[in-house]
Amino acid sequence: MSVQSLQISSSIQWLSKPQIPGMSLTPVLQSWLTDNGLLTARMRRLCNNFRLEVLEDDATLATDTLRRVILLCADVPCIYAETFLPAATRAAHPWLRGLGSEPLGEALQSRPEVSRGAFEYALLSPSQLPADTSVNKESSLWARRSVFTVRREPLTVTEIFLPGIIECENQRVQISD
Repeated sequence: MSVQSLQISSSIQWLSKPQIPGMSLTPVLQSWLTDNGLLTARMRRLCNNFRLEVLEDDATLATDTLRRVILLCADVPCIYAETFLPAATRAAHPWLRGLGSEPLGEALQSRPEVSRGAFEYALLSPSQLPADTSVNKESSLWARRSVFTVRREPLTVTEIFLPGIIECENQRVQISD
């Protein structure tokens, strides 16, 4: 499943808040979902052995493309992210073609004229999860998305919070006790 289908799928109900009646979020997951800062910076603080693994980034295409990455803490997958890059955005900002393993958020933060729209949230069912999330497909996972605008050109980032994020956060708490 591509980010484009995540973006336009009518079966995904995107919400303005990460709330579903009768369902509660753990405080840890709530804090990750609503964090306005850079997730990669938070991951680096959380984990001494952080790394970003690029799953797909076809920088040579002139069409709409996807950049798919996974953020890991000590080899535990924590966040799966997809960025939908329209062809016009890639053409206007050639630096997007050369990100490699550099986190997108850090690259955007260093650029002028970048703004981020409001977050939208969704609880994705196992059938809606991309194959590359590297998790057991038996439970639903929370996702968020937002549109960045770089000098009037949009790109959409969707992040899926994997069970590993809770595991890594809990390990940090145990280590600091």
